[in-house]
Amino acid sequence: MLRTLLLILKTLHLTLQQVTTHIALALTPRLHRLTYHTVRDPKDIVVSGASFAGYHAARGLASILPTGYRVVVIERNSHFQLTWVLPRFCVVAGHEHKAFFPYRGYLAPVAEGAYTWITGAVGRIVLESGAGEGKVVLEESGKEIAFEYLVVATGAVAAGLPSRVGGKTKEEGMVMLRGEQERIRTARDVVLLGGGAAGVEMAGDVKERYPEKNVTLVHSGERLLNRGYGEGLSRRALDGLQALGVKVLMGERVVIDDQLERMEEVKLESDQVVKCDCLIKCVGQRPNSGLVGEVSPSSIAESGHSRICPTLQLVDKACSRIYAAGDVTEVDAVQNARGAFQQAEVVARNIVRAIKGKTLVEYQPKWWEGATKLTLGLKKSVMYVSDRSAELILPTKGKEELDSARVWKFFGLKPFVDAQEEKST
Repeated sequence: MLRTLLLILKTLHLTLQQVTTHIALALTPRLHRLTYHTVRDPKDIVVSGASFAGYHAARGLASILPTGYRVVVIERNSHFQLTWVLPRFCVVAGHEHKAFFPYRGYLAPVAEGAYTWITGAVGRIVLESGAGEGKVVLEESGKEIAFEYLVVATGAVAAGLPSRVGGKTKEEGMVMLRGEQERIRTARDVVLLGGGAAGVEMAGDVKERYPEKNVTLVHSGERLLNRGYGEGLSRRALDGLQALGVKVLMGERVVIDDQLERMEEVKLESDQVVKCDCLIKCVGQRPNSGLVGEVSPSSIAESGHSRICPTLQLVDKACSRIYAAGDVTEVDAVQNARGAFQQAEVVARNIVRAIKGKTLVEYQPKWWEGATKLTLGLKKSVMYVSDRSAELILPTKGKEELDSARVWKFFGLKPFVDAQEEKST
């Protein structure tokens, strides 16, 4: 009881801190405009990838860089893809466009000339000197861009929905989401693989949206959400799904073969057979660390994540000017947007400190980075926070569109108004 009370007090204190953080986030780039000046040939800091970690790192860097430096953002997608709403929007129709918002709004307050944007992808990193500088080579055009520092924020990849879209444009993504909606709508027996957050949320959404369907969640672990989350949340997730009528099979794996997608049933390793005319894979997400692996094989962990120092530089000393943040990194913490933001802030601070010859700071995962909001069906959800000594689980209610409008606002946009799309029509 005492530990829970202390956690509540810590959470209230954190709320006050967040107010200060948001004020600083708004003021810093505006104050920076007073001192930053555009120069003819700036030294470039390249940010590869602009999801939560990369986009925030770009904003942080462009808000504090000294004159003479510039941020170069390289991102392959036309729009920011809001990944944590994808499981919901694979089930319910009419919200697809809300998962894709235009870039640039978050960078609107920064000084003129502090950044430039390239739509594309880095195909290769080349180190050119013992000091660690180098260049990136763009995937399609082959164009070379020299860098003083490089931020690898390439995230994670998956076979497709519901974990990742796979397409580069908003239009492609919306078509894919509608395809999943139709596949689920016409099915009778839906089987989901993986009891992580995506699997739990999507199983609940499918069953509540289509109560007449048979919905089965197959999970290889002994409990749901077993990576980084406490047992209390696992129990709440299991109870919530079972109350909706979802059949949950734990400690099980599906026998995968080439014909699995077209079968009317799936076989488990225990020899149990489950009817299935719609299989949804909520597993298989892996770090997108190929760029790092090519330039520094020693910086890749067995998991495929990029190995980093506490300063978020790659562990390879020859790559001391290459930093990494977000899902691509190996960290002892739940990987989500909160953690990505914290890492991005450390990366931005350290690059500027390195430019100025100052001692770098270390990233230490905060207890609150693992806080999450987990939906259990279309109408119910829970807020979860833990400091590893206690868990706080609060029932909440949410909208069908989740918190997508709030995220659009945070990134400097009017919810669901895509000016980029309007210009192209």
